[in-house]
Amino acid sequence: MSAVSLENISLRIGDNQILKDVSVEIKPGETLVLMGKNGSGKTMLLKTLVGLFRPQKGSAKIFGKDVHALPAQELNTLRRNIGYVFQKSGLFDSLHVWENIVFALRRFHSLDENALKQKASECLNRTGLKDVEDKFPSELSGGMQKRAGIARAIAMDPQLLLFDDPTAGLDPVLSDAIANLVIEIKKKLGSTAIVVAHDFKVAYKLADRIGLMVSGKLHGILSREEFQTTTEPYFEQFREGKLTGPIPVIE
Repeated sequence: MSAVSLENISLRIGDNQILKDVSVEIKPGETLVLMGKNGSGKTMLLKTLVGLFRPQKGSAKIFGKDVHALPAQELNTLRRNIGYVFQKSGLFDSLHVWENIVFALRRFHSLDENALKQKASECLNRTGLKDVEDKFPSELSGGMQKRAGIARAIAMDPQLLLFDDPTAGLDPVLSDAIANLVIEIKKKLGSTAIVVAHDFKVAYKLADRIGLMVSGKLHGILSREEFQTTTEPYFEQFREGKLTGPIPVIE
C-alpha cells in the first residue's frame, strides 16, 4: 500500500485554478521533494493533502484512507500520525517553546505537565536545541525557530512528515544542518516525507525522487540522479534557471 496516493487532484479558489489533475504515488519510507516556481502550487498541495482545503475533483489518500471522505473525528485521528513543518516555523508567539512543542500532545493525550515538558525537552534535544524550553519563539534565531518547528512536528512520532521549504531564508551552512537533521529524524522514525524545496543542494541531499510543479500541475517526477542530468525542457529550464523555455516567467 502506498503511504500517499493523490489521484487527479484539482483545486480552484475563486477564479484561480490552483491545482490541476495532480497524481502521484509515494511509497512508505520514500522522500519526495517538490520543486517549482513560487506560486506553482507546492504548498497548496500539502495543505490539500492534509484536508485544509477540499478539492473539487480527485482523491487524496494517506495510508489508504481517503482524507476528504473521512468524518472530522477520523480525520483528526489520522492527523495525529502526520508531522507538518511550516515554512516560517509556525510557532505561537504567546507560548513558551516547550508549550509549542507539545501543543498537539496536550490535545490528544492525557499527560501531566511534567511529562509534557519532559517530552518537549526530548524533542528539542533531538533537533539540537537545549535550554530553550522556557524561552519565547521571538528569543530564538531563525535557525533555532526552524529546529523548534521540526521538534513540534515529531512530538507524536508521525509516520508522514511534510516539510514546507524547511531551509527558506537560511544561510548555506544552516541549510545543510537542517537537511542533515531531516535525514536523521526521518531515519529514526522510519517515516515517509514530502519536502517542498527551492534549494537544489538540499533537494539533492534529501530526495529519492524530485517532482516539478508548473502552474498547478505536477509536470513530472524523476529520480535525484535523473533530475541532475536530464535535458527534458521543463526540468532543464528550472534546474538551469533559464528565462527562455516552456515554463512561463510571468503567469
